[in-house]
Amino acid sequence: MDKGWAGVTGASGGMGAVFARALAARGYKILAVARGGAALTRVVAEHAQSGATVEALAADLSTADGVVAVADRALALGEVTLLINNAGLSTSGPFLEQPAEKEMQSIRVNVEALYTLTRKLIPGMVARKRGGILNVASIVGFQPIPYWTTYAATKAFVLSFGEALAYELRWSGVRVVTVCPGFTKTGLYADTGMPGLAGKPLPLAAPDEVVRAALAAYDAGQVIRVVGVMNRFLAVAGALAPRFVVRWLMATMFRPRGAS
Repeated sequence: MDKGWAGVTGASGGMGAVFARALAARGYKILAVARGGAALTRVVAEHAQSGATVEALAADLSTADGVVAVADRALALGEVTLLINNAGLSTSGPFLEQPAEKEMQSIRVNVEALYTLTRKLIPGMVARKRGGILNVASIVGFQPIPYWTTYAATKAFVLSFGEALAYELRWSGVRVVTVCPGFTKTGLYADTGMPGLAGKPLPLAAPDEVVRAALAAYDAGQVIRVVGVMNRFLAVAGALAPRFVVRWLMATMFRPRGAS
């Protein structure tokens, strides 16, 4: 059975590259989207050696032109049956010390690009009564995170958006799954580092672990999948604790050295 195309954003490394590899093994043709460069070239070469069908698309999802290019190419391919919204950007530290344009780039990638690609591809999936969206959110989407203020807020959008959309489409034949990992060994923290003390007590998951959990959740038709026992505890505890306690605790964990 032809599984059609799977679009994977942020496919040049980390979880995106693992998603692309796992889906190719399942028989999907892959549209691998990333900003470009040698890493994307290596992903394409790896798939070529395995005999998988892969098309690379260099696009900057922090720009409107980049998002339009991805949407147009995905629609032109025909039947895109699975969209992995994996690309993400992060900033961390006191809000007023962050470059506004860099934070806007993270909002465009984490929120606007995810929304636009979903909005463009969902109608065809619904018409065919076949397909799915898998959004990569984060455990930080469950609570406000001072000093990771904007990034956590973008992931809260992803979590709420995916959960609500999954309900609306529950009888359509289209699945919407939101996966919420904790700290993961990817390039997300290359520029910002691990915020505050949070990265020290919490274990870092391997990208393969998160992808396995995400695809298992997709296969099972789950709506939300929090990856990791500790992260599931934090998600529940954050929902039960008073909001002022959550804010204080998160600020304590994520406060950079020297910040007030």
